[in-house]
Amino acid sequence: MRPNEYDDLLKKIKCSDDFRKRMQEKLSSEPVMITETEYADSVSGTDVAPQRSWSRFAAIAAAFVLVGGAVGGGAYYFNKMKNDKPVVNEENESESIYEKVKANKDIFDMDEYVWNYSAGANVLVKESSNYRLFDFLDGIEGVKKVDDCPNAFRSVRFSFSDSKSEKHYDFSLRENGYGFWQETDENGNGVYSAQNKECYYYGKDVFEKLFDKMLRDVDSETVEAMSKTSGDEILSFVSRHLENSDNSVIAYPWLGYNESEVSEYSITDKEALTNSLMQFEWVKIKESEFEYNNCYDIGDKGIRVSELGYLMAVEDDPDPYGCYKLKNEIEKEKLVDAVKSVLGYDAESRDATSEEIREVLKPVIDEPKATTWDGTKGIPQGGQYYGTIYRYYNVNEPESFINELASFEWVTCLRTEAENNVYIDTDNLDYTTVCQIWDLARSYSISENGYLCENTGYDSKLRCYKLKNERDKDKIRPIVDKYITMTEGSQLAEKIRMGIDNYDNLESDYVIEGSDMYSGGYASLRGHLYYDAKNHKMYMNGEGTFDGKEVTIETIMNGEDNSAYRVIDKATGEVYRSYVYCITSPMIPRSPAHYVYASKGIEQMLGPVWAGDPEYNIESRDIGGGKTEYNISGRQGEGYDEINKTIVLTEGGQLISSESNGYSFRLENYVFDSDSFEMVDISKIFEEINYEDNKRDYQLPENSLYPELIGGITSDMDIQVIRDNYTKNLYGYNILELFKVLDKDGGDEDFWLLHGSEFKSGSKHGDRHMNGYCTIIIETEKYEFVIYVPDDESKNKPEWGDNSVLIEKHYGTENESHDSYYRDFSDSDLNTLRQIIINGY
Repeated sequence: MRPNEYDDLLKKIKCSDDFRKRMQEKLSSEPVMITETEYADSVSGTDVAPQRSWSRFAAIAAAFVLVGGAVGGGAYYFNKMKNDKPVVNEENESESIYEKVKANKDIFDMDEYVWNYSAGANVLVKESSNYRLFDFLDGIEGVKKVDDCPNAFRSVRFSFSDSKSEKHYDFSLRENGYGFWQETDENGNGVYSAQNKECYYYGKDVFEKLFDKMLRDVDSETVEAMSKTSGDEILSFVSRHLENSDNSVIAYPWLGYNESEVSEYSITDKEALTNSLMQFEWVKIKESEFEYNNCYDIGDKGIRVSELGYLMAVEDDPDPYGCYKLKNEIEKEKLVDAVKSVLGYDAESRDATSEEIREVLKPVIDEPKATTWDGTKGIPQGGQYYGTIYRYYNVNEPESFINELASFEWVTCLRTEAENNVYIDTDNLDYTTVCQIWDLARSYSISENGYLCENTGYDSKLRCYKLKNERDKDKIRPIVDKYITMTEGSQLAEKIRMGIDNYDNLESDYVIEGSDMYSGGYASLRGHLYYDAKNHKMYMNGEGTFDGKEVTIETIMNGEDNSAYRVIDKATGEVYRSYVYCITSPMIPRSPAHYVYASKGIEQMLGPVWAGDPEYNIESRDIGGGKTEYNISGRQGEGYDEINKTIVLTEGGQLISSESNGYSFRLENYVFDSDSFEMVDISKIFEEINYEDNKRDYQLPENSLYPELIGGITSDMDIQVIRDNYTKNLYGYNILELFKVLDKDGGDEDFWLLHGSEFKSGSKHGDRHMNGYCTIIIETEKYEFVIYVPDDESKNKPEWGDNSVLIEKHYGTENESHDSYYRDFSDSDLNTLRQIIINGY
């Protein structure tokens, strides 16, 4: 709309002369422009949107709201404002307009309309004499009469006309659940008087039911138009809400969050955020479709943005109302970047006295202990995560330690600021830090870069401090090193952790005798070990007795903490135990022979996560040959069982033997870092074990076209899915569900037909998409597999038929050598496949 049109519009709005004058000044003023360079700096990694003046935003939004409040909102009503002055009806009848129309419904003609602000004028759905509308409205419970109707960007309208009596009425119901009945003239203009317009709140669900019902009677073009969202609509929606809000921002993981899960920020540039949100393509959705994962509530009366690509207002009853989703899912990361680019910290900061710092650190005097935590947070049911490093320390001369810290100048700060300057990423369980953090007496934590935070839970309201002077940050580490020393048990744990992979390779014989607490059976095994320490690949084979049977056993580790094993009964030649597992798998019996997990288990015993105060007595003696024997006795903490264990380590921390409670493990004839070392190819063994594991866990058909494909998929694998208009990722466990259909009734070549190797031109590694298909690209250790499922939402026709699914197996990137098979499926099976691809289940 041009400025002169807004000016005309303001003249017709009932408002004060002062307000009209201020709005005209804003609309006639020159826009305040920002340069592309300035804007690019404010929103990193996003395209530059057209620049607009923030004061103009406010004027446009104000005009929209006033017009919408006066006559119902939207282009249809804007057009009505251009007519002559409204007719004023002086009748004063006690009967409501709703009751009046309902009582005389037989004499009225009724037209049904749908309207979307971004699509333009009302769309006539149909002319109707079906008055089930009144039965529907009478059946609604909890309808409330209200003084006014807040604005929304979509509505349904029912127009009632009687040519004989020349009576005309409208019923409009907006997307926010508010509706109004009003008397109109023959041109549809509202008849303005208090008794000629009645407002009610019906509920958003009522709008959704009527809206959905009416869209069944329109063409696909109108359906698409009703979800359209223009840049001007986003401008009106966002600017209106941000203008009326404070600068506070809270971030939370899901609806129903508690205080411990909230991060607090402030918005630094509302105009930049508005420009950023306008550059995306949005579509309208129902509020019930909004996904609340990882949300930012920007302003107390502002907007809510979900990292999954959703936008709505913060208030329960916003004006204007709107609910949106990104049209292109692939733009989610750009949306998050746009939001994060305008987040800052705006808390009232005050100086903290040295007495205050001494007081908060006082618990260290009574409990002079500290701990550190690196790696993944949390304790899963199966024990500590493989990469978690938890260490215990003693604080020497605690009063002197506290006095030195209190001698610095400190100021208060938000916990959010402290976390974001200490942790690299707190959006998942991996709390990787930019510097070391020490937890002191379970009460406060101090970071190497100068943050001191209360530790009783993770409530965002807990006290936090930071060094006032940047120059003092380098002084924290020397003070900590001076007063804090690692316990004897943690020192030994750290030596073993380093010894797991601080060399290149190991080849050795091994002997196991006894029963450990994890494998669930007595073992007497001898075998051979190959370990590529740099690549975390291990192969152990052996034979002997296990669980009362004569067996052969193979155990592999295919990358850090990704293990598998199988046990074969010699008497039958059949595999009677086969699993893929990791060190924390809670319900899976582990292999009785796993060198790396044996070493990691001792490390975790000595450095247990949150076990209290480990109490160990460790005696050591040099036994020659660069080896040390350690006798460990004690317990992990109060309430834990007594431990008595003897281990032998090399000077570098490599485990040579371990013995405790009748169980023993030892290496024999071992060689570290041999130049002639050759690692066994474990990929095929892993695929075979994983194939059987996946088949069992996902109840897949007995036969498969490509067992190596199913065997190459792990549940947490990230797998790319490409459609014509966007790309998304699924996890391995989503993709495995596909094979219940793909290999249905049999997965061998009796069902899949060989297609040939040259059916698709221009195929390149990593760029396999064909228009008209959902393209799934799966990278296993040796191969690239591509699955093509016809996409019924694509405008492109699938080249190889509407019902044919294709699978390619690529052997390399140079000559594009591959196999290709196809198979026809029913519409029902194809719909199942597409649902899994789109929804993940």
